[in-house]
Amino acid sequence: MESSPPAPPPSRGSLWFGPYVDESKPWRSRSLLPLKPNDTYLAIRDGSGKVASFDKNEVETFEKEVRARANDLDVSVAVPAYDRWFPVYLMPEPRERGDQKPRTDGLWKALGLTLLLAWFFISPPRQLPIHGPQAKMLILLALMMFGIMPLCSEAVHWWENWRDRAPDRNKRRTVDLILFDRWLGTFSHVAIKVTLILLAAVYLLQAFSGGQSFAINQIIDTLIGGGQSIWNSVMKAALVKPRVMAGEWWRLITAGVMHGSILHIFFNGSAFYFLGRVTVAMVGSAMLGLVFLASIVGGSVASLYLSGGRPSVGASGGVMGILGFLAVILVLHKASIPQRYKVSLLQAIFIMTIFGTLGAGFIDNAAHGGGFLIGAVLGVVLVPRNERVWEYSTPKLIQILGWASWATLAAACFHVTQLLLGWNLY
Repeated sequence: MESSPPAPPPSRGSLWFGPYVDESKPWRSRSLLPLKPNDTYLAIRDGSGKVASFDKNEVETFEKEVRARANDLDVSVAVPAYDRWFPVYLMPEPRERGDQKPRTDGLWKALGLTLLLAWFFISPPRQLPIHGPQAKMLILLALMMFGIMPLCSEAVHWWENWRDRAPDRNKRRTVDLILFDRWLGTFSHVAIKVTLILLAAVYLLQAFSGGQSFAINQIIDTLIGGGQSIWNSVMKAALVKPRVMAGEWWRLITAGVMHGSILHIFFNGSAFYFLGRVTVAMVGSAMLGLVFLASIVGGSVASLYLSGGRPSVGASGGVMGILGFLAVILVLHKASIPQRYKVSLLQAIFIMTIFGTLGAGFIDNAAHGGGFLIGAVLGVVLVPRNERVWEYSTPKLIQILGWASWATLAAACFHVTQLLLGWNLY
C-alpha cells in the first residue's frame, strides 16, 4: 500500500508554543522565526545555515539528532506541524511537574564548589605561584565566576520550580527566554564587539609590552596574577591619583580601558557583553556608549576622592553604570524584560554587593558605586516613561553624544597603546 504524502504545513502553528508567540512583545513575533520551504518535511539547520533534511522514513534518525542538539540554541528545526523554523530547544513540551519535587543535584554541586573556593579565599594554598593581595583577588574572581554565580543561578532555578508549578506560566517563561535571546541577536552589536576587541588588545599590550621574559611560567604569572609588566602599565596610564591631581585628567578615562589580570578582563568583558546586548535592544547603541563612558568617568572621580591613594584600573565602573541604568528600566518597565532576565539583573546586583564586601581590602568599591550611581541617574533622566520602552527613539543629541563616547573610548585605547609602546606622537 502506498503511504500518503505529508500534509502541507498550516498557516498558523499548532505546536505547544504556538499560542505564546502572540505578537504582544517584539520577541514574541512570528517574524523572528523564518519561514521554512514548503517542500520541507523534517529538517535541522545549524547556526551557519547548513540544513540536514529527513524524509518520512527517517523520523527516528531526526529525533535522535534533535536529542543530541537539544541544548544548542543556534540550531533550528522544521516539522510538518509548523510553517516556520524554530529553536530546537522548543521541540519538547515542558512537562507538568505536579507534586514532583525539583531536582537539587546542580544546587548541591554549586554549593560544594562555592564552599571549596571560599575556603581557598580565606586560607590561600601555599602552592599557588602568586601570593598576597594578587592571590586573594584571583581566588575571589574564581569564587564569583565558578562558585557564587552558578550557586545563585541554581538556587533561583530551584526556587522557581518549587514555588511555581503552573504549566502555562512555565511554558510562557520558556518561550520568552528563548525568543528574547534570539530577539537580542537581531540588533547590531558592532560597537560592543569592537570595544571588547580593543579592551583585549590593550590588556595584551599591558601584559607583554614591558620586554619581560617569554618563558611559559612568566607568561602564566603575567596573565593570571598581573606581574611587573601589568604594574608598570598601571603607573603609565591608569588611575594613579597623584598624577591625576597633577593634571593628567585623561587617566579618568584610560583607567577604564585597562585591566589587572586575565580573569579581571574576562569578568568585566562578560558582564559588558551580557548587559550591553540588553541595553542596545532597549535604547540603542548610542545610549549604551554614553552610559558606559559617563559611568567610567563617574567611577574614576568617585575613586579619586573616596578610595584613598591606591591606583585603580578596570572597566568595572562602566559595567556597574550599565547595570544601574538597566535597574532603572527594570523599575520603570517591569513588563519590558522577561522574568528570567529580570532575575539575572537582580542577581548581578546581589553578586556585585557580595564581591565588593569580600574584596573590600583590594577592590575599588568607590569606583563601582560611583559608576552605578551615574548609570542610575542617566536612567532616571533619559529612559522614557511610556509603556513600550523598546519603541524608544533616541534623540539626535543623545545619538551624537553616544557615538562621540564610543570614539572617545577608542581614542583612550589608542592613547594607552602609544604610551605603552613608547610612541611619541604628540
